[in-house]
Amino acid sequence: MLLFALGLLFGDVVGSSSYPRLEAPTIRAQTYFLHNGSEVRALAFFHALAALALLTFITYLQMWLRRLDQRSARLAPVTLAGGGAAATFLLLSALIYRVLAEPAVAHDPALTHALLVFSYLAGGPGIALPLALPIVAGSLTSFRRELLPAWVGWLGSAAVIACVISSGILLGPMNNSSFWYAVLLIAAVLSLVWMFGTSLLLIRRT
Repeated sequence: MLLFALGLLFGDVVGSSSYPRLEAPTIRAQTYFLHNGSEVRALAFFHALAALALLTFITYLQMWLRRLDQRSARLAPVTLAGGGAAATFLLLSALIYRVLAEPAVAHDPALTHALLVFSYLAGGPGIALPLALPIVAGSLTSFRRELLPAWVGWLGSAAVIACVISSGILLGPMNNSSFWYAVLLIAAVLSLVWMFGTSLLLIRRT
């Protein structure tokens, strides 16, 4: 999970200081991608590593569920499907970054704008919505079996609610100042904290 956090923090904190906002003029976005190819390629690399780390965590979580009992084992396929979809979208966002680093792509205004919006969607609701499934599975198990502290279930519940609400960004305006974008950031933080805490607890119990 440390690798997962590193990839996302590099992309969402370090890169956010200069990475074009959704509402940025197309000419500004083009200028960024044309003059910061190495940074964009680094974003792609770290997001790809984060996708691998996320898939590793999801695989471990679903294996843990399978070992508990029959009722928990039923949640394992849901966990793997949701986590696998989230990791796929995270990898897709990495591929989009790499495409945007190509000068021939950045010279096309319409293509640059389309891929910029797509990078936000793939790395935002594309991850948050399917990720709600493994968080639900882990939280329900922690409530029912009491194998994990109660805060894991409550934090997971808050993360799931935020993930579901964040889907409203598909209906609202595509800009970084909207209410839906703020909810999406909250969902990302809650989900990251839940996964990091849960992974540490599972390792200790194992």
